[in-house]
Amino acid sequence: MLWTLGIALALAWPHPDLPSPPSTLPLDKFVHVALFAGFGLLWMGALRPALRRRSAWVAGAGLLFAVVTEAGQHVLPFGRAASGLDALADAAGLALGVGAFSLASRWRRSASPSPGQQPSRD
Repeated sequence: MLWTLGIALALAWPHPDLPSPPSTLPLDKFVHVALFAGFGLLWMGALRPALRRRSAWVAGAGLLFAVVTEAGQHVLPFGRAASGLDALADAAGLALGVGAFSLASRWRRSASPSPGQQPSRD
């Protein structure tokens, strides 16, 4: 919950127009990816329903949050602007976070012995 609040504050905070370092992809896109990857990872870990339903809920809520924060930037009176590319970076980060959590969960389940099965002693 605090991470989500932090994202909302970071995306609404006034900032001076600083030039981006020369690159193919501006630094702020990496920030959006990282913030929303964290969103996906943390919310996936916080919720307990079945993995597929949890993935859909977190992805849907994250996409809605990305759209709302971008639209909200459009109405702020100070140095913020909505960007479709930012929303796309948010979605990419969300997919990374949810996907990484899902893969790690599957790996943990496949690595742990089934109930009643003794671990092998190779």
